[in-house]
Amino acid sequence: MEIASTREPTRLQVKLRRAAALSFTFVLSVSSAMAPMLAAADESLSWVRLGGLLTLLLLLHLLVCQRLLFTRELALYVAFLAYMSISLVWAPSVQDGLNTLLPALDFVLISLLFGSLAAFHNLRSAFSGMLAGFLAGACFYTLTVGFPFSFPIDFSYNAIAGMYLFGLVIVLFYAWRTRQRLLPLGISLVVMMHIAATTSIKTNLGIALGAAAAGLFYVARVLRVLRRIVILLGIFAALLVYAVVSNEDLLERVQSGLDRVSHGIEILERRDDAAGDTSFGERKEWERRGIKGWIRSPLFGNGVEAFRTDYGITSHSTPIDLLYNFGIVGFGIFYAIFGSILLRLMRVPRRELGSLPALIFGGVVCYMFITASGTMHYNMFMAIFIAISAALLQRLGARFAAPGGAPAGHGS
Repeated sequence: MEIASTREPTRLQVKLRRAAALSFTFVLSVSSAMAPMLAAADESLSWVRLGGLLTLLLLLHLLVCQRLLFTRELALYVAFLAYMSISLVWAPSVQDGLNTLLPALDFVLISLLFGSLAAFHNLRSAFSGMLAGFLAGACFYTLTVGFPFSFPIDFSYNAIAGMYLFGLVIVLFYAWRTRQRLLPLGISLVVMMHIAATTSIKTNLGIALGAAAAGLFYVARVLRVLRRIVILLGIFAALLVYAVVSNEDLLERVQSGLDRVSHGIEILERRDDAAGDTSFGERKEWERRGIKGWIRSPLFGNGVEAFRTDYGITSHSTPIDLLYNFGIVGFGIFYAIFGSILLRLMRVPRRELGSLPALIFGGVVCYMFITASGTMHYNMFMAIFIAISAALLQRLGARFAAPGGAPAGHGS
């Protein structure tokens, strides 16, 4: 007769297991954060290879935690992906359609990966790893390309601005979880300087609008945070200004970015073209063609990537692309994802979550604005923001809804 061992693990064993789990989460998060940055910085990394890398990271996650988070937002995007696939039947070019479906599939994989990291792993370790991964990727990009001290010939400023916006989002999530001030504030200012240097108008304006919206709807919380960091903010801002002014090349890049943002605001206010700049007129023409094409098939659209096939370029606007390609059905499914995040925000207790609701709300406003003038319905960095936001709101909402406020999930 065998007697089952009832020995409990020793305190040392428990500590070693926890250290191993935290180390695994950190390394997995570093790798996960670097994967989309490599794809953004190196266009030779195909969507298929990125998908393979994401699948490998998901399998590593499953080796330790045999669960994947499938949120309502991800379900909506899967429905959107399914509809895009169906629209291949009436799309004018199957090849162009497949070129969109591959990054959309990566959108699903990256949502599963980052959502699961935020739902089932230690949050401090996960966000620390993501931040380390972003910093490593950003340093590698600067060393290999030279940005922001020099611009490559084929510099994709909107894509790189999106990469640094991802870094800003991760820094803010890290600051919320760890309650640190010094390191996140310094990194945030440097990242925002890089975003300004990209000269991406929509990204810079999106950040400004997101911050303004968060300050408007979460006044007390935002003012409380500002009071805590105002002195550090002044010191870091002064040091950063000095560093920029001391480097002529860097000063020129940042000034160019700020000038473009100011110019973009002027165009939006006047609603017409400035001398020597026809971009606004071109966008109005793409909008006119998009609405005209949408009217031909208002409910189901003209098929995946129909606008690109018909005109050789995207409309540079997610709403126009969605209406033209997928009609009201596809448009409604995609933007329901943002509506779902806002619905979660309405249902979670604000006080218990600190500055998190303001951070997520500002991010939603920022990304929704960017979609108005960019093709974002398969953007991997937006996928990360949506996945983490939904996971945190679901995880922490369940915690405070549980009897006695008991935490839900593993290791917060």
